[in-house]
Amino acid sequence: MDKRAIAFLPLFFLCVALAACSGEESGSSRASAAPVLVMEVTLSDMPRVLRIVGNVAASATVGVKARVTGELVGVHFTEGQDVQEGQPLFTIDPRPFEVSLNEAQSRLERDIAQLNKAIEDMKRYGKLVNEGYVSREAYDKAVTDAAALRATVRAEGAVVESARLQLSYCSITAPISGRAGAIRADRGNMIRANDDAPLLVIDSLQPVYVNFAVPEARLSEILARQQEKNLDVQAAPAGGESSSGELTFVDNSVDVRTGTIRLRGTFSNENRTLWPGQFVQVALSLGMDRNVVVLPARTIQSGRNENFVYIIDADNKAQVRQIVMDPEEDGRVVVREGLAKGERVVLEGQIRLAPGVPVEIRQE
Repeated sequence: MDKRAIAFLPLFFLCVALAACSGEESGSSRASAAPVLVMEVTLSDMPRVLRIVGNVAASATVGVKARVTGELVGVHFTEGQDVQEGQPLFTIDPRPFEVSLNEAQSRLERDIAQLNKAIEDMKRYGKLVNEGYVSREAYDKAVTDAAALRATVRAEGAVVESARLQLSYCSITAPISGRAGAIRADRGNMIRANDDAPLLVIDSLQPVYVNFAVPEARLSEILARQQEKNLDVQAAPAGGESSSGELTFVDNSVDVRTGTIRLRGTFSNENRTLWPGQFVQVALSLGMDRNVVVLPARTIQSGRNENFVYIIDADNKAQVRQIVMDPEEDGRVVVREGLAKGERVVLEGQIRLAPGVPVEIRQE
């Protein structure tokens, strides 16, 4: 072999080794780049919706009680059905009250007859006293007797009206229109007047109320929006369709124990989709945010005391950016601080990222 060829061999092997090392380093660099999916920050409109759990309540609830004591002799409706205001519900045995009314009417008639006679005597004595045939004392007594009987007639008339009223209470009618609950006394039971337990509870289901509480921090925004227009409220029971209503009540004080304030929405409930006592998901619409940064919720990462996202800088390296955002709404969040239009935010692949890590942007 030529001496020049022998001298060239070490140089050749050195070049091969250097090339191999360079290739390994290049491959290692490519291998360390984390594959990510990114999106560019844009500005868009976002509805402002406050979501909380609420509870349905009847717009009116009345416990039906007896006003007189007696035996329950009639039930004129089926429990669980709709009843109309004024509809007969129960009958209490009226016979004792009819007897009392008849007695009171008889006494009234007697007293009226005595009053009529006393009036006639007073008139006759009035003529005779002027002619000297009757003493002034006798005439004054006739006047007094007539006045006393007139008062007695008025008192007996009141007794008759009271007895008639008591008799009318034997027929118990629906005070409001609504849905009748369970009957709590069977026919044949003795019913006491104004007992603690009502015979029946009637709930008005059209309209109904939905009560809910929101954090006091949202109160100013709610009041401001309410001054601009009526606020829409949506209520959806578990497994049911959403119903539309309107915010009609804001309580006059904040609950100091919970830091919340009570609100109420009114719903026409024409389809009876909302039922008293039911828990529902409430969505209170607070208008629209215009030209704000809106990100998918999957871009958000949570730290110990803050939320952040990974952005990709001009050198295709990951950087951490702390943000201030609103609560999630339908899988999206509004970022109030920390991002600007045009920046690139990591959608997927955050698990392999750390500040300064190079990335390989892939297509979705």
